[in-house]
Amino acid sequence: MQARIIEASREMVGSSMMYNPDGMMQIGHDFAQMPEFIGNLATALQYMTRQVQEGDTPMDAAIVDMVKSLHAGILKAAHQAEDLKPMFEAHHADDIKRIREPRRNEHYWDVANNRDYLGR
Repeated sequence: MQARIIEASREMVGSSMMYNPDGMMQIGHDFAQMPEFIGNLATALQYMTRQVQEGDTPMDAAIVDMVKSLHAGILKAAHQAEDLKPMFEAHHADDIKRIREPRRNEHYWDVANNRDYLGR
């Protein structure tokens, strides 16, 4: 049986091509999940390699070392992705505050409601 990991990765690519968030808060939420997403990729690679190593395959040690190096790099990327959520919140703090703590009748400040008066 062929590894379903390739099929799953193609589904992931297809899903990302259809990504159409409702708003910036959804994007922030989705980016905050990047460490888990990247970590899952590292875990999948680790389990797949472990199965090959512990199985009865004549896998050359150099290939196993290369996969371990890839795994370490992916884990590093997952760790770096942990900065996305705080960075998103810091760079968009004013906008996020307006969503979490809207002013009274905030909708009157909506750009769509004021489009005809911009620049006047």
